[in-house]
Amino acid sequence: MSAPKKTARIEVLHLSMPRTGSVSMMEAYNTLGLMTYHGFDYCALPKHQILWEKAIDAEFYGKGRRFEKDDFDDEKFLGPYQVLSDLPVIGFSERFLEFYPDAKVVLVDRDIEQWYRSYDTGVISAIYTTIVWILLNITEPYIMKARPATTMVKLCYRMFNCHDQESYQANARDTYRKHYEMIRRKVPKDRLLDYKLGSGWEPLCTFLGKPIPEQPFPWKNESKEFAVWMRKIQLGFLKDGLREFTKKSTALAMIGTVAFAVWALSAYGKPA
Repeated sequence: MSAPKKTARIEVLHLSMPRTGSVSMMEAYNTLGLMTYHGFDYCALPKHQILWEKAIDAEFYGKGRRFEKDDFDDEKFLGPYQVLSDLPVIGFSERFLEFYPDAKVVLVDRDIEQWYRSYDTGVISAIYTTIVWILLNITEPYIMKARPATTMVKLCYRMFNCHDQESYQANARDTYRKHYEMIRRKVPKDRLLDYKLGSGWEPLCTFLGKPIPEQPFPWKNESKEFAVWMRKIQLGFLKDGLREFTKKSTALAMIGTVAFAVWALSAYGKPA
């Protein structure tokens, strides 16, 4: 996946929390001709990972210059996209609402207990795996360039006001509620669509002023697809990180790194 080059205008802020059908909605927006930024793009674009870490450090940790609209609108960053969605975008929801006051806003809500089970299984638990531990503690501290796992953990820990798995889980529901309350409070009703998954093209296309496509509304089994994708992306990050780490290590450290790699790949399997 590579970022498009043409600078576009943000038309839609899809500010639903992760695990609320974001993959299906991404496919829907793309079908409507709206280039959509999603967490998949974040994971596929190392240059974006670097920019996001700088933005997160400044916004949440007081390190460096705070990113402004022009920084996000740069054609090498979010400028080419027409829809912003998913993490890490959601962590900057309030700022994007300020930056793009004319953008339409879409929310997809879920029963909070169903959402929590999905988010805990698919996102929270995925952070506390052996592979991510290796990324956070061995490979990424030595890369000093793109640090996808470190960057995402930094963001989630601030968004959910947590510092470990237990506090992350404890704060998840309250963070979800407050996020949706904030969006509904700040966005005028004529700019906000509470979209219900399963309601098809009509409400979305009417809201966006787009013709209804002939093909069915896309439906992705997000839990299944996300689990497969997360496994592949983590192994990809691990292999890239170990490659960079070995370049900068002494011979002794290289031996230890290779041993770690062999163990991790044998334990988790090679990505498909």
